[in-house]
Amino acid sequence: MSADKFLSGCNSIIRTFLLLALLFLGSVGLAQTAWGAGRELEISDEQFQPIRPTKAVTMREAVAIAMRNFPSIANRQFKLHASLANVTLARTQFLPNFNVDLQEMRTTTNGITGTVMNNVSGIDAIPIESGIPSHSSRLSSVWGSNQGANLSWLVVDFGLRSSNVKLALADAKVARADLNLTKLDVAYGAADSYLTAVAAKQTIRSTQATLDRMVAANLLVKTLYSKGLQPGVDAARADFDVSEAKIDLIKAEQATKLALADLAEQMGTANADIEVVSEPLIRSPIINNRMGPFDLTSHPIALFKEAAVERWQAKVHLIDRTYYPHLWFNSSMWGRGSGATGESRPVAGGILPQAANYMVGFTLSLPVLEIFPLKAERKAALNNELAEKADLDLAIQILERRDARARIMLDESRRIARETPTLVQAARENEIKMVERYRTGLTNMVSVAEAERVLARAEVEDAIAQIEVWRSVLALGYVQGNLNPFLSLVAIAEGHAPRTF
Repeated sequence: MSADKFLSGCNSIIRTFLLLALLFLGSVGLAQTAWGAGRELEISDEQFQPIRPTKAVTMREAVAIAMRNFPSIANRQFKLHASLANVTLARTQFLPNFNVDLQEMRTTTNGITGTVMNNVSGIDAIPIESGIPSHSSRLSSVWGSNQGANLSWLVVDFGLRSSNVKLALADAKVARADLNLTKLDVAYGAADSYLTAVAAKQTIRSTQATLDRMVAANLLVKTLYSKGLQPGVDAARADFDVSEAKIDLIKAEQATKLALADLAEQMGTANADIEVVSEPLIRSPIINNRMGPFDLTSHPIALFKEAAVERWQAKVHLIDRTYYPHLWFNSSMWGRGSGATGESRPVAGGILPQAANYMVGFTLSLPVLEIFPLKAERKAALNNELAEKADLDLAIQILERRDARARIMLDESRRIARETPTLVQAARENEIKMVERYRTGLTNMVSVAEAERVLARAEVEDAIAQIEVWRSVLALGYVQGNLNPFLSLVAIAEGHAPRTF
């Protein structure tokens, strides 16, 4: 066989192999497409990784970020600014009114004697005309002009404008109290969510430790089973306990992620990936003195309700001043020009004034029939004032109840936190002894698994107990209306000097 024929045969074999390979790959692709039709395909987890790295924040940082970022605080701040602007607006009512009018027109001169009724619609459809009545109606027109200045001032109002200012100030006081209450709620929400996230992380640590111990126990069981020292049912039970511990860990991780998401939302950074620094808060705070009692009437919610009462009191005062008579000072200077021929000679064809006048006087006005709607409005305002007073009393009662509950929770949570370390130590010794008894064949795997669960519950109970002391101090600070004592304890636990937020 020649070399050319040999090479030709090889090329044919190679081409046939490549063709079969392409057909195989195509059929596999079509099969995968048909298999995946109507089903969710597995997607790599890489695209779900956070865009920004996770940032660990301390408790005080979380509260400070929430105070800067949370939208409801910005909302109340803008409302406060609006109410302060209304105060300035109310004070401008003390200023006199000064108007200047300049009019240039082209008009007909068809005058007629008669009267125009008051226009109740407020639309001046018929201009005021003056001059000698004409005997016919002509379409010819002349130039005309009017120039004038008017100064009017409410001299005596019997406190009406001052009442308007007081009402605006009362509105501003309500807005300021609402802002302070919102700040307290936001700070409390951020701190409470932070403690929830810390507790969730401690659950993860306890569950992970339980899983590690169960894995070690599983290895021990299988080792003893391979040597014929323990029955096979214990190996199956060990696998079950390991799987159950893994599921518990997954649930704990899920709860922690949800708690961190809630914390990010409370901080006003819902799209951020954050982490908490739990180490300073897994031990009870050192409280040297008993907190309280406090003046609950100075709580932001009490001040908010009190400001609402004062607002309706200012409204009643304003309504009482509305029916009093008003004395106005009026003065005017004006000039008029007309191109029509008459007793005076036109100046510049009527474009410039040819006659000037002035007026000075006083006006006393009294809204006689306004007394009936004002009485109804005053009655409504008085009832709203009484309703706000009832809300104030209810708010004080709620604060007193929360204060009593917070003190009870603080005392009892501190007692529990002092006892849980003993609980953990006893459960740990029990777990060690159960494992040793299993090694020597004195017990079964069920007892070992139960000892592990008892130890896990004790560890979680201890972590939660320490955090509940912090939560009780936080609740007491909220009732006090000031979280600075709580944040000072946090700063001490973090190794920093206390500072005011």
